[in-house]
Amino acid sequence: MNKILLYGGLALTTLGASLNSFGQQRYLDEIFTDSQIEILKDKTYGTNVDFLKNTSLLDPAYLGANQTAIGTEMAGLKAAFANGTQIAPEYYLPFAADSSTLVKVSDMKMDIYMPKASEDTVSERPVMLYVHTGNFLPPVVNGGPNGSKEDSAAVELCKQWAKRGYVAIAANYRGGWNPVAAGPTGALVRRATLLNAVYRAIHDMKQVVRVIRDDSEDGNQYAIDRNFITLYGQGSGGYVSVAYNTLDKSSEMALPKFTNPLTQESFINEAVVGNLDGEGGLLNMYYNNGQPVSIQACINAGGALADISWLEGNIEAPMMSIHAVRDAFAPFDTGTVIVPTTGEDVVDVNGANMFIAKAVALGVNDYFKDSVYTDAYSARAASLYGQSFSGVPTINVNDPIVIDQNADGLFALDLPMAQGSPWEWWSKTDLDAYVAAVNQLTGGNYNSNDIHANALITNQMMSKAHALTYIDSIQGYIHPRLMHARTNTPDVPSSIREVSAHNTFKMYPNPASTQVTISSNEGFVKSVQVFDITGKLVISNQSNSVQVTLNTENLPNGVFLVQVQTNQGIEVEKLIIE
Repeated sequence: MNKILLYGGLALTTLGASLNSFGQQRYLDEIFTDSQIEILKDKTYGTNVDFLKNTSLLDPAYLGANQTAIGTEMAGLKAAFANGTQIAPEYYLPFAADSSTLVKVSDMKMDIYMPKASEDTVSERPVMLYVHTGNFLPPVVNGGPNGSKEDSAAVELCKQWAKRGYVAIAANYRGGWNPVAAGPTGALVRRATLLNAVYRAIHDMKQVVRVIRDDSEDGNQYAIDRNFITLYGQGSGGYVSVAYNTLDKSSEMALPKFTNPLTQESFINEAVVGNLDGEGGLLNMYYNNGQPVSIQACINAGGALADISWLEGNIEAPMMSIHAVRDAFAPFDTGTVIVPTTGEDVVDVNGANMFIAKAVALGVNDYFKDSVYTDAYSARAASLYGQSFSGVPTINVNDPIVIDQNADGLFALDLPMAQGSPWEWWSKTDLDAYVAAVNQLTGGNYNSNDIHANALITNQMMSKAHALTYIDSIQGYIHPRLMHARTNTPDVPSSIREVSAHNTFKMYPNPASTQVTISSNEGFVKSVQVFDITGKLVISNQSNSVQVTLNTENLPNGVFLVQVQTNQGIEVEKLIIE
């Protein structure tokens, strides 16, 4: 039985019968078991330059001094990739281990979670693309225990999505920046290298989208619905997801805060790293395979938007955000990103309280109408709209923060100071082993006890059970809204609404075969809508009579939901076709 977080997880309740009153619904509920899903590990979705293997590539001066050699190596790499020939092994070795090439590459990997073909006959399933946290550096190096597609939260979320009937993909992306840059230009170096890391991560996610869409036209081995891909970013991945969804013009990277004051040029040099879609550029191997990179929904868990001016209401997919009001690193409102590794500031950003409200105002979130959602998850989120919170971290400009009154899509967490990622957990034993391996490989002296203790500062109640409570609430909040966005139908009934006792109408026969009749007990039947278990509208009838008969002979056998609007309101009843 799923749990609902009411106020910061301090009070818990259960959904009870209202969740299962007419059975499990695909995409809303888990309809498969662990044994009925499969995980395809480490599938390659591309090959590209790895800036962690030669960090000097982050330095524009280094690129300028070695431009000819780098250009020659990149031309050879791109030719090999285009011709399908094997890339020489020295390109995969870190520069410290092999200095015969300046450019170093890595194969980019993704894990795919989905129902087994033997258990699921659906041929086109929506995609949940998970973007992991990690401060754009590997685990341990980033000062924390997490930061890859194998994180505990990543695996758990993707399994739960697969058990709901989605195809879930967790993809690693390229990190690499300089969080410890000091001196007179230290702040500029931190900002420049971090912005480029985010930009490359966007390219990596767009590459995933292109690859899976291309596969859907060539056998569709993963049985995806190419027309509905959701990007879910956690922590640093949240920055990637909202930037992916809003950044659509090169000029948006030329704002003053993204411009080097010493050169008056953008920190993002497309001639080096490629254009917005990850095509071209000296140090980029991705190319346009003819597939679109659009997404249909965007979810941010604990990240922020680089600049709210990027959100214009033109190309953006509907947006949701899960964010702790007192997050110590990512501003909930408007403020400055802080680097967890050093505590230094990087760049001013806009948090969920700002960009979700703007998304609502621009109509981006028109499908998320709070009048549709009568469940406890939505009620809990809405209960914080309009409330004021004082004593927030200094990374926010405003104190107190007032949550916007019109923030459909914002699931705020009222947690103690500095608590920001309660959905994460890790094993101290596994961390000890991982740190030892990193130290042996790199010659470093990372301390697992320090890393563990520092991570607990912002996740004091860390445990799997604690994290799963928050994950349950996140799932309960996002999936009805995803169904609405997917069907473009704001009135799709969700499984978290109670099925009525249909006191105002009768429906017969039930089970039905070729037709079903709905008659009003009081007044007139104004409309009847029939939805399949995925939330797809299959029959719609406008009426103004006491009785309506629907032709159901074209419906397949199964369970459907019938939503009837009468003079007395709207009610929902289960219909079985056999």
